Amino acid sequence: MMLHGTNRKSTFHANLAGDVGQATDTADADAIEAVTSRPHVAFFIRALHGGGAQRDAILLANSLFETGIEVSILTLVPEGRLRQFVADGVRIVHVSAKRLATAVIPLSNAIRQLRPTVLFSSEAAPNVAAFAATRLLSPKTRPRLVLREVTAPSIAKDLDPYLQNRLAFRAAGYVYSRADRVLTLTEGARRDLILNFGVPAERISVMTSNAVIDPPTAARLALGKETPETREKGLLVAIGRLSPEKDHLTLIEAFADLVKRVPSRLVIVGEGPMRPTLEDIIARLELEDRVTLTGATNDPFEWLLKANVLVSSSKFEGLGNVLIEALACGTAVVSTDCPYGPREVLEGGRLGGLVPVGDTKALSTAIELALNTPTDRAALRRAAEQHTTRQAAAYLISNLELG
Repeated sequence: MMLHGTNRKSTFHANLAGDVGQATDTADADAIEAVTSRPHVAFFIRALHGGGAQRDAILLANSLFETGIEVSILTLVPEGRLRQFVADGVRIVHVSAKRLATAVIPLSNAIRQLRPTVLFSSEAAPNVAAFAATRLLSPKTRPRLVLREVTAPSIAKDLDPYLQNRLAFRAAGYVYSRADRVLTLTEGARRDLILNFGVPAERISVMTSNAVIDPPTAARLALGKETPETREKGLLVAIGRLSPEKDHLTLIEAFADLVKRVPSRLVIVGEGPMRPTLEDIIARLELEDRVTLTGATNDPFEWLLKANVLVSSSKFEGLGNVLIEALACGTAVVSTDCPYGPREVLEGGRLGGLVPVGDTKALSTAIELALNTPTDRAALRRAAEQHTTRQAAAYLISNLELG
């Protein structure tokens, strides 16, 4: 997935071979006063490139920093397309390891030097590495460990596109049961961890607000509400990595059925290993003039503000940030009813169409219905308001006792 927002570059980059150093406090006085003890939260992010898990962590880090909390990002790859979005004043620390499998000791050393109050990690493989790194520390120097599960665990353990995550899920029950707190994006994922991985229910909380819409994006969308709509009639947009779990094959086949009845075109935004296969099926179905693969973008809102309907055909989704982004734009949504995000984001179908996974005909029919039904754009925008970075930061401050 793509990251949106303003271009903000961090001025801090410490390598463990040298001194970690202190970040200059640029938060305003009022924000600092809102936090009584100035805790230090460290985010462990595999790399400053990637998708939703990395993006969300950066947005959370920025939002916590804006409240006056000291924030560091520890990462194996400090350079990447996401670095420009790290706020000034958030320290970036390079954990000197080429792979997560060899990162445990360097990560533990970084934590020992920084002495954060809380270590926050996302994704199965980084979560396991973070757990192992903290266990090398004495109880006196060990931070509280907060692990965020960002997907549908029982399905991702077999279908996650990254092998290291699939392997890490074998240890998830043990690791998550010993974390200080586990955060999930959905109630479905919470139940999954309890029932299928044996994680104690009292250790798991559902994030009721997720870091999707940051302040610059909110301001941009608010300004857009005051200008005339510029939507392209019949334009369908899908946004996501071109990989098997997104099931673009079903989407293209559904579109081939739809276009027989409804003048429309489909734009698929994203890049990934499935591109050659998708190009082949587009050619086989003679849809080259109707279906476009645009590649990746840093600005999904450029397409969401033009689209009549956002379509998601995924086999599973941790949350489905793009659904929330579409709602924030007032764009109609049709999604597969996959585990677990879409049903919860779309409130059981109240905010958008839900269809069975892999059902070509049902997807085609739901898209046609969405195209022919007036969209209550104001209601969709209101539904997305709970998923701002500031509300997500407030949730963490309250539930992790950071204030």
